[in-house]
Amino acid sequence: MQDTQDITVIQQFTSSFTHQAHRETVSFFGRNHPLFRQVLTLREDHHSASKAYLKKHPDHDDVIDSNSQHICLMDTQLDTVLGSIRVTPGSLESRTLFDDSDAVSIPEGAIYEFSRLVMAPEAKRFSHGNLLMAAAARHVRSQEGDGILALCKRANMKVFKRFGLLPIHDATLRTDRHLGDLYMVYASMETIMHTAKQRYSAPAQAPQSADLSPDATSFSPGPGIASQPV
Repeated sequence: MQDTQDITVIQQFTSSFTHQAHRETVSFFGRNHPLFRQVLTLREDHHSASKAYLKKHPDHDDVIDSNSQHICLMDTQLDTVLGSIRVTPGSLESRTLFDDSDAVSIPEGAIYEFSRLVMAPEAKRFSHGNLLMAAAARHVRSQEGDGILALCKRANMKVFKRFGLLPIHDATLRTDRHLGDLYMVYASMETIMHTAKQRYSAPAQAPQSADLSPDATSFSPGPGIASQPV
């Protein structure tokens, strides 16, 4: 009963974000879904300003993508992908990058990692990044996850903070793969649920500047396709 109530809270949390007309999330596991090619195109467009990024780790995502749930935000009128987020069980990416580092503490338990949150340029004006985050959080809660972890740059931290994720180290982390300085942010599902309840129970307000332009940045197993409205 509690799980059902929690999922309902996240659904209500999602509905508190604006610009939802003709928007739907589609969730699929692994790389074989027809939408995955559009996801890759979004990522390439997002990183087009930094060709060096693509050259440094062309194969970095292959294993992670194959073991992740991909949640896409669709424009149902135009039948196009507006954005996507990757949800990976077991903090696979962070452990791949930092498992040998004594300076990095990765939370234990049934942790899911959010990564590759990317948006189409025409969608960045709106709170679509929030819609993807809320749908991904709902997915983790339905899988009885303990918490959510992410790696992000300072400029992209605001969308994670909106869901209660905060840095768990005093300083940024630098990887040997030259991915730049990253923050590791984390929140337990209890914290995320508290944040969700606070938002959807608050009086409706016009979106503030902090709710706009959630710049993209940088996970539940199980095959099949599930489509659900945001």
